Amino acid sequence: MRDLRKTLFAALFISLLGTAQAEGSPAASAELPDFRTVSVQSKVDKLFESGEFERAYFIYRNELAPIGDKYAQYMVGYMHLMGMGVEEDEVRASAWYRLAAERGYPEFVAIRKQVLKSLDDEGLQRSDAKYIELRQQYSDLVLSMRQLLRDYDELSEPKTGSRLPGRGSPVMIIDPTRRVGMTGESYYRKTELRFRTRLDYVTDTLGIERVTGQVTEKNLRELQDRVEEHVSRIDDR
Repeated sequence: MRDLRKTLFAALFISLLGTAQAEGSPAASAELPDFRTVSVQSKVDKLFESGEFERAYFIYRNELAPIGDKYAQYMVGYMHLMGMGVEEDEVRASAWYRLAAERGYPEFVAIRKQVLKSLDDEGLQRSDAKYIELRQQYSDLVLSMRQLLRDYDELSEPKTGSRLPGRGSPVMIIDPTRRVGMTGESYYRKTELRFRTRLDYVTDTLGIERVTGQVTEKNLRELQDRVEEHVSRIDDR
C-alpha cells in the first residue's frame, strides 16, 4: 500500500509540474519575484532534473521555501515523501504539502487531501504540530506581516544615519529588489503602495475590517497579534 501511495503522489507531481511552476512566487508579496529569485528557481529546478537531489533540497528548503515560494514548499514535501536527497518522512512531507496549499491552488489542495488521508490518527496529530510550526515561520500571513513592519519602519521619518534619502530628495536611489534607479519620491510612493496592498491582504485573509487612514505602530502590533493567533490554529481539514 505504501508503494502504491508513492506511485500516486509521483503521478500527481508530474501532472502539476507545468501549472505549479507557471504560478510563480507569492501573490501575497504584492510584487513579482526579483531577478535573483528567478535565477535561483531556474538553478534549483535544473539541479533536481539532473538528479542532484541533496543540493536541490537544500536550495528549495533554505532559500526559496522561507520566502513563500509555494512550488518550493511543495518540492520540500515531495522530496521528504520520496526520500530524495533527504530522509524519507511522510509526516514532515504532509506538513510541507499543507503549507504549499494555503493559497488554494487546486493541484496543491488535491495533494494535501491525498496525503492527509494516508495518515493514521497519530501521524495526523504529528502533521498538525509540524504544520503549525511551519505556518508560524513561512506562511503568507507571517511573511506579509514581517514585510509590513519593515515597510512601516522605512516609511517613517528618516532616522539619523539612514542610507536612504528623504521622501522629497531629488537624489537617485537604487530599488534593492529590482536594481532600478528612481527618485526618493518614486521609491517611497512604491513602498507605500506595497504597504497598503499587503495590509489589505492581511486584513482580508483574517476576515477583519480593513485599516483605513493613518496606520500606527499600535495598529500593526495588534494586527501582528491577530496573525500569530490565526496561524496557531488548524484550518485546513
